[in-house]
Amino acid sequence: MRRPMVGVAVLAAGLAMLVACSTARGESPPPAAGPGDFAGLVTVDGRQLYLECHGSGGPTVVLQSGFGNAADIWSVGAERPPAVMEGVAGFTRVCAYDRPGSTRVSTDDGQISETPLPARSQPAPMPRTAADVVGELHALLTTAGVPGPYLLVGHSLGGPFTQLYARTFPDEVAGIVLVDPTPPALRDLVTPAQWETFAGTVAAPPSPIPGYTVEAYELGASMDQVRDAPPSPRVPATILVAQNVDAVPPGDPSADAVAAIERVRPEAFARLAADIPGAQLVTVPDTSHYIQIQRPDAVIGAVRTVAGR
Repeated sequence: MRRPMVGVAVLAAGLAMLVACSTARGESPPPAAGPGDFAGLVTVDGRQLYLECHGSGGPTVVLQSGFGNAADIWSVGAERPPAVMEGVAGFTRVCAYDRPGSTRVSTDDGQISETPLPARSQPAPMPRTAADVVGELHALLTTAGVPGPYLLVGHSLGGPFTQLYARTFPDEVAGIVLVDPTPPALRDLVTPAQWETFAGTVAAPPSPIPGYTVEAYELGASMDQVRDAPPSPRVPATILVAQNVDAVPPGDPSADAVAAIERVRPEAFARLAADIPGAQLVTVPDTSHYIQIQRPDAVIGAVRTVAGR
């Protein structure tokens, strides 16, 4: 079942493979700051988080996936290769991680999988908030030795996470790219009942994997955290918006709420752009919610522009 804006659909995921011997023993790997490929587990506050980095140079691009998606969503770009991860690695350092409770869309050898399987990071208590994600990501980047400044890229629900990171650690941020993000203003533009229905889609989602706790979020609290945070830093910023929206399956109980949200979508994006100093709002032709899969070239181009390359 797919949902526009927050990417509730959990795409198919791949089998987890063995990592380096040091991570298998529960040890943190060497810092991921250096050039070249890195993929492994980093111990943060007693939990192991999967981190993947490629390329070299700066600023370091940090990719934040949307709801339900692990890091590998940025390596899928079959329609217009190269994928975002590969394309960005061609001109600067780029990293992404598996949020606890997310799922993967491809196997470790890069093939699209037909079976949803868990993320490579260890689980965390659910539900969480945007502040939990921001604290986790900041600790991960610090522990792994990933150098700033960071050019933050956030898709869907990763958009508010990215906004909150930039507002919490403004001195670490060199730029922002939001990819069809979830605008916090949505809550103010629909009725309370419509918002509660919409927010419920990420509060307790069904798990497609027996025995696996998928990620879940307190969406209202997360939006409050973004609203109450300090202003966004004055850095280059681009917001990519899908031209089309994903259809809601017939009979879906949230159809009315989603339809209401889609009606106010233009205004919500306009408010989001006004809230980020100097942000450029760009509609990407021939796309729906997963712009990074359908038009990875548009995302790569936006990152290159914001990075000044």
